[in-house]
Amino acid sequence: MKILVCISHVPDTTSKINFTDENSKFDTNGVQFVINPYDEFVLTRAMWFKEKQGASVTVVNVGNATNEPT
Repeated sequence: MKILVCISHVPDTTSKINFTDENSKFDTNGVQFVINPYDEFVLTRAMWFKEKQGASVTVVNVGNATNEPT
């Protein structure tokens, strides 16, 4: 079994969200980014299948270098 998991890089729900340029641009200063909680659940489940059934798991994230910590 081959499993593909797509993960998202999203702001932490506890971060304070601000906008700049007359409320038209998202301000990332001071915002903590994490893996989407739903994606984290799917990744955990995929790892379970890997351990129990020998599945191979591939994780994909589309973005620039700021996504690397995720």
